[in-house]
Amino acid sequence: MIITFGTQKGGAGKTTLAIAFANYLALQDKKINVFDFDFQKSFYHKWEEDEALDIPKLYEVKSIGENDKPIDFEAIMDMKESEEIYLFDLAGTLDDKYTSLLIMSDYIVIPFEYSDVSAKSTLVFIELLSVIESEAQMIFIRSKYDKGYNYLNQEGMDEEISKYGKILENPVYKRNCLQNINTRKLTYEQRHSVKPSFDELINYINATI
Repeated sequence: MIITFGTQKGGAGKTTLAIAFANYLALQDKKINVFDFDFQKSFYHKWEEDEALDIPKLYEVKSIGENDKPIDFEAIMDMKESEEIYLFDLAGTLDDKYTSLLIMSDYIVIPFEYSDVSAKSTLVFIELLSVIESEAQMIFIRSKYDKGYNYLNQEGMDEEISKYGKILENPVYKRNCLQNINTRKLTYEQRHSVKPSFDELINYINATI
């Protein structure tokens, strides 16, 4: 199975949530294979940095550079048909190197916020996926959500993006503990910060795969 975390613009917590989700699955004894295809390579660099920790690895992370060849069709098909989980951290781009992956992912998880910038970039990413005729199911997750704030555009934004995929009912709330995440573990606080959202995400995937 291929699960891709993607956004058109940075700042919505995509890589933080991708790391947290990979950790969450690995700690449930799921076999995870992680690929960092984002230009900034934040996931991969964090994984390398965590080599200094005296904690066993939960999974391996591979990155792809500008001069590397894209993953070919057969390799993607093997990933889709595997019982293992292939998790990709991917920038929302029309680069030919990533188009096949965006088209053939089983699920694309799209973190978003209700800021004007995030709302617009989320809609741009949805349009990009439409242009390339992606076959993936889109799952939208509210990121850095402040339950004490009145988001004036929430109703309209939810109505629009729900036309294209599933919006998880449980947001990931704005929590300082998630800023200190690493690729080797989830602290008690981190786990409980993401558990409602990730359990809902996993249940949805299990029900629709």
